[in-house]
Amino acid sequence: MSWHGDILHAVEVVSRLVDNAVRHGLPTHLPVEDRRLSLTASLTNAGAVVLDVADLVPTFPDSEAAIRGEKGRGLWHVARLGARVTWFLPQEGEGKTVRAELGAGPVAT
Repeated sequence: MSWHGDILHAVEVVSRLVDNAVRHGLPTHLPVEDRRLSLTASLTNAGAVVLDVADLVPTFPDSEAAIRGEKGRGLWHVARLGARVTWFLPQEGEGKTVRAELGAGPVAT
């Protein structure tokens, strides 16, 4: 199975998600060697690409405001590119995951 969406939009979404994770999801009190984040990409049966960025901070204050663009522009931009943005806590481990799901079709902006 392959994704039939706009690859440049997907690259921009990854860039914004990782930038946000680096800025807000890596606790500065931890030694540099203990700071980490992960990026996972997968395809759904419906043909959407799911981009997950996990970081070490288990909170996301004002997440809805951030997605609406009232707290920065990163996630707002991700949503404008056509991604459905959500976040969740892992069943195991620490931190949180911010997810962006992009459909396969064109995006009306």
